Amino acid sequence: MTTANPQLITIRFPNLVRVAGETIEGHVDFNVPLARKDGIENLRFEVRGVIRTQIYRQYGDAGIVHKETVPLFSSVDSLWTPESPDTGSDVVSLPFRFKLPDDLPPSFYRWDGTVRYSLEAVCERPGKFHPNRRARQIFSVTPAASKNQLLAKESLRQGWTGPWKETKKEEKIRQGIWGEYSHVYATFSIPDLPSFPIATPIPYSFQIVTETKTVDHSDHPDDKHGHPLFPAPPTLSTDLTQILCRKIECRVRTDNIFSRTKPKYTHHEKRTETFDLQKNRRLEEKDRKAPTDYGQTESITCTQAVEAIVDEPEWIPKDHKSRGIWRRSVRFTSTLTLPFAPTLSSETIDWQYILQFVVPFPGLTNNFKLEIPLELGPGLACPPPPTGAPGSSNHSYADVLPAGPAPSILDLPPAYWGEDGHDWDDDKKS
Repeated sequence: MTTANPQLITIRFPNLVRVAGETIEGHVDFNVPLARKDGIENLRFEVRGVIRTQIYRQYGDAGIVHKETVPLFSSVDSLWTPESPDTGSDVVSLPFRFKLPDDLPPSFYRWDGTVRYSLEAVCERPGKFHPNRRARQIFSVTPAASKNQLLAKESLRQGWTGPWKETKKEEKIRQGIWGEYSHVYATFSIPDLPSFPIATPIPYSFQIVTETKTVDHSDHPDDKHGHPLFPAPPTLSTDLTQILCRKIECRVRTDNIFSRTKPKYTHHEKRTETFDLQKNRRLEEKDRKAPTDYGQTESITCTQAVEAIVDEPEWIPKDHKSRGIWRRSVRFTSTLTLPFAPTLSSETIDWQYILQFVVPFPGLTNNFKLEIPLELGPGLACPPPPTGAPGSSNHSYADVLPAGPAPSILDLPPAYWGEDGHDWDDDKKS
């Protein structure tokens, strides 16, 4: 919350994650004597949501930031005028109520792409040299979960008993540039769901199976000198890397000065954010051509303890009993809790998620990589309207209510809550 004059005007609005379709309400505390003394002619209140993208381009020695703002909604209401009835109190509490649209995208913030929501109370003063007084508050929004999404969330919370979806990959590798290949097989298993609710534990298993090249039976996979036969599977979760990638594309449409038949020219910017799920931290971005809103790594809790089940090596004879291969298998199981904005596709910004496992083996280009696309969906039901509001009731629209209170923040950096970049459309800035 920001206030130009806390004695004049203050917004009272709980800082919780709001759900698209929800009816929000709060109060504006307004000092009437100070307002009359300050020449306030009107107190207006605005609820607003925007998607804002900006792309940096270098043209010779000069750099230009191309910008575009797409309005999501805007509602303006007058709360007070000098003709409003006198309540007999110096400070009046003026209520506001507004129903958020049903199809809002999730809050999001990066330097080149933002989805942001705000409240603004403006005390209008006449005259060019009399700046308006204002108070502002930013809030966050997530899409509403459907009934099926809430049922899936509850099933995950209680322990998944439904079908699983497997992603498999096989790859041939060898330690040198010559000779027979060894084999690596990977299987990733996750509940078979079209999307996964955010901030909800998701169980998974990741199995690695390795097969050596043809060797003598006497070549035991774990020799006494500590040099296991190639390729040895990882036996500790720290031996592999678990990464969540968020691939973001921002677009800015600008006037095309070189063509009358094509009035708009679209600038594109793609980049990938990475989160180390084992170390529970956001990784710093490399080779950025424009400013970034993360100057350092950030802690994000995603992964619980990982359990490793190591099978005994299995000998598989070939043409001769003394010749064959050693097969080794390790299975890792754990849960992922991903507190990120649900997957989005819109006119000017979209993002998607890819889960990535990397298993390093000795030798050049022997990093085994398995990628699994993940669609993240909302996990909160739209609350019923407040008591007394049109359509109010004692029940949510969904049969299954979310457990526990809504989180206060969903992967939003401090810059989201600042005032810069909101494009508040008032011609007299205070």
